[in-house]
Amino acid sequence: MKLSDILQLKGFTNNRIKVVRHTTDRNEIRNIIEAGHFELYQSYQKTNVFKDTEYIIVFRALEGRKALLQGVYKVNKVQKVSKLPDVLNPIIILENWGAGPFYFYDLIRDYSLSELEERLVIDWGSSTVSWCQKKLDKDVIEILPKGFAKTFLGYENVILMFDELEKIIKNPDVNRQWKMMLSNVYGVYLILDTTNGQQYVGSAYGKDGIWGRWSDYVHTKHGGNKILVDLLTNDPVRYKKFQFSILNVLPNSSLREQVIQLEQITKAKLGTKTFGLNSN
Repeated sequence: MKLSDILQLKGFTNNRIKVVRHTTDRNEIRNIIEAGHFELYQSYQKTNVFKDTEYIIVFRALEGRKALLQGVYKVNKVQKVSKLPDVLNPIIILENWGAGPFYFYDLIRDYSLSELEERLVIDWGSSTVSWCQKKLDKDVIEILPKGFAKTFLGYENVILMFDELEKIIKNPDVNRQWKMMLSNVYGVYLILDTTNGQQYVGSAYGKDGIWGRWSDYVHTKHGGNKILVDLLTNDPVRYKKFQFSILNVLPNSSLREQVIQLEQITKAKLGTKTFGLNSN
């Protein structure tokens, strides 16, 4: 099946359609999106890239050539502007945009493909550098089940924002590989506050290993850690900026003392008692 087949079934029959593939792994772009400005980010462009376009089908880049559907937008109108909103200023240098004028597009959300958002995965093709294209006959790789977060690619590659972790924990059946892999090991993990770079080092050695410990964070947002409790008291939605990763994995047959010792050594190496979010 091709993307064009799905679009035709949904009534998109004209040729004034473009597909867009956003790469969001750079810190500056990720910060803009995590602050809730994704739609604002894609509404401004350096060139008139959406000229004579009625709809854009928006994807987010995954590993390799894969792309995940984010949504559909109708291009209502375009106007030239002399400057960007302040929250978008980082992209001027990052994207080498230089001075204005810029193009602002009035993009209206279309929900024709809403049931496939965050589920439809396509092969973008060999021209991954070309982020905006007219080519619609792209192969559909898979349609992910509802609640699926992302593929587990090994403990050393685990980097999850809180919303991704929450999706995994709350949908264990469709994220069963995550549950299996995280439940079967103890470990030392890192929580990074992406707003300021401060770090918290913790350990998991109880029932269900890392899965069990990280489930506590999903349910409480702070996991019972004193400094995180204080932080969320002053800023209740700060947890949305927390990033989770795994530093060390140990067999679930390890002694509690072994895991705690490794945790303490890691805290000392990273200085998280003095400069981070660990209180002890």
